[in-house]
Amino acid sequence: MQLKSFAEAIQKNALTVYGVVVRQHDEEVGSHFWRTDERINIHSLSKSFLSCGVGIAISEGLLGLDDQVISYFPEKLDAAPSPWLQSLTVRHLLTMSPGHSQGILMGAVRDDLEDTDWVHYFLNYPMDFEPGTRFAYDTGATFLCSAILQKQAGMTALEYLKPRIFAPLGIRNPQWFTSPDGITLGGGGLHLNTKEISRFGQMLLNRGRYAGKQLVPEDYLAMATRKQIDNAGTPDWSCGYGFQFWMCVPEHVYRGDGANGQYCIVCPDQDAVIAITSHEEKNLQGILDCVWQEILPQL
Repeated sequence: MQLKSFAEAIQKNALTVYGVVVRQHDEEVGSHFWRTDERINIHSLSKSFLSCGVGIAISEGLLGLDDQVISYFPEKLDAAPSPWLQSLTVRHLLTMSPGHSQGILMGAVRDDLEDTDWVHYFLNYPMDFEPGTRFAYDTGATFLCSAILQKQAGMTALEYLKPRIFAPLGIRNPQWFTSPDGITLGGGGLHLNTKEISRFGQMLLNRGRYAGKQLVPEDYLAMATRKQIDNAGTPDWSCGYGFQFWMCVPEHVYRGDGANGQYCIVCPDQDAVIAITSHEEKNLQGILDCVWQEILPQL
């Protein structure tokens, strides 16, 4: 795998990429780094890890896709729930369709809230639409999944996933941001390096298996990594959304995706994974375009 043309395209377009790792046929076939491959905040790529945790928890009987969200937190409601709130399910959280017109627990907004109980804040925030009818990206939806997982498992999502995903993938001592009351953020804040992301992608490519062990249920991943709801945006942000995974412009390709260009791109037809870490603040589509033009044709 030659990544010279990709590196040149990144440089030509003045994109701030840290590293890229390409895996194909279950082995690393190429990499290029612009700096040391250190762990960084992978931002919303964290959501794909949390989604896998939900899939495992479902298989263990801890929760269900169509469970009523307020059934887990009746004590958090300030008033009788509206019909829309009553209809909110785990599935709606996973597909970013919880009934809000915009994200309400995104980025620095969370840390500025007077209400440090983010579950309470989310569940009592006015709803604009019936859940499931409109995509509106929000880390809060993922956070609620993390909170449900913690309540049902009796441990944080990070603790839950250490023996189930992180250890089998050789990810030692992972760090993940938490809420003020100790709930794993889920939707951001996980710190990993490019090679660790590529191994996660290999597990996804293998339909939940890694090193001969089924880590995430295959049937859940089949749902999670295909289009579940429509969305709108620039080309690679308008192809549909699964359960915390984005569909891509190239046919059958999907990805986990974090702010500033953290990508875990899975290409089933090519039996390949492309992992990228970056700190690009202006042209995220540009990074993906370089992948589609310079890497994908070689696979």
